Amino acid sequence: MHGLDNPTKDNNVHKPTAWHVTHWSADPFSLGAYSALLPGGTGQHRAILGQVLEKRLVIAGEACSATAPAMTHGAWDDGLRAAEAALHAGASKVIVIGAGCAGLAAARSLHEQGIQCVVMEARGRTGGRTHTVELGGVRADEGAAWLQHFADNPLATLALQQGLACVETDFANPLAAARGGVLPDIDGAWLALTETIDRRFSLSDAIARYMASLDPAHVRATQFAIDGNLVLEACLPVAQLSVCALDEEGVGHGDRMLPGGYSELVDCLAQGLDIRLNSPVTSIDWSGAKVVVNDQLCDFCICTVPVGVLRTLRFNPALPDTQQQALAHLAMGKLEKVILQFDERWWPRSPSGYLRWYDEPASWGEWLDLTDAVGKPTIAGLIAADAIERQFTGRTDEQIAMAACEALQAWAAALGPTP
Repeated sequence: MHGLDNPTKDNNVHKPTAWHVTHWSADPFSLGAYSALLPGGTGQHRAILGQVLEKRLVIAGEACSATAPAMTHGAWDDGLRAAEAALHAGASKVIVIGAGCAGLAAARSLHEQGIQCVVMEARGRTGGRTHTVELGGVRADEGAAWLQHFADNPLATLALQQGLACVETDFANPLAAARGGVLPDIDGAWLALTETIDRRFSLSDAIARYMASLDPAHVRATQFAIDGNLVLEACLPVAQLSVCALDEEGVGHGDRMLPGGYSELVDCLAQGLDIRLNSPVTSIDWSGAKVVVNDQLCDFCICTVPVGVLRTLRFNPALPDTQQQALAHLAMGKLEKVILQFDERWWPRSPSGYLRWYDEPASWGEWLDLTDAVGKPTIAGLIAADAIERQFTGRTDEQIAMAACEALQAWAAALGPTP
């Protein structure tokens, strides 16, 4: 988190009073944002990865969720599934690795059933890839920010029970603009792509074949649709994605954000649990009657680390071939966020609080205006996949933040006058 003592406009670029830039891909305890399907990957690979091993070990989390992958409630539900597996195995002592949503769900469920449960968390805090930072006197999420699929989201129910404020974001009505001319019919282009694409081919080949049949105007619209609806959601370049990535739902179902930050909810969920912070796990030995996690013994181990970190753990014996094959079809998507704060809201106000910027090539494509929710001119931008390398490489956090400001100003200029 950084700030400027005397924010000014330099070369007609608005400068923030404070900013925060994330680096989830470089974080050794996440190594990315959330899971994505690699070429050939399907939802079945997620289910296989989460299969219980010898009634002693299970991998759990958003990567194992077939219904809500890459979402916090998918992680939560899968943590509950893992807890049920431990109960079914008759475990009296369980070690949970990771205090993110999946780990907290498992630990809370087991704790409520009277099972001895220890959570080993590598970081010095709970929450995993949900974390709220302080910026200029307000709170903002540097990780997950929405309670998605709100009506069917168990975390949403828990947030409401705790009396936490939840503000809806209408993703269907962004205030959108595109570089290089008039904003095309992106929704129409996306629908045509998903209905017409030949799924017998790899995703990259199928898209290339489809694009070859289009005129330049429709190529432009389709590329914007791919950038915004696929790459920005799955967080990997098209060449690294399975065609099944088209079917994994993202935002847009009554999603709501937490103005006080996700950490408020996480703190509630962590209460009363035995959580050992600053306790990274490097090895899991499940070769005997007891499981040994580092040097700690248990009857059952629930491992909820992200798939990128999962690959760094030493398992004895190694994971079965079926799990290894499933893991080989999953990767961590790359998604970063910048949070910018200003003395005044100089950008056009979106009634939905949601902005889209279709840049060429893609850059900071998605923005959430937090101003009304937090009471101070604050806005968060998202960037994904190979656009991160273009915007981050060789730059300091300040330079990254200033480049994001330029993108936001380019969006406002392309948008033109608004009421």
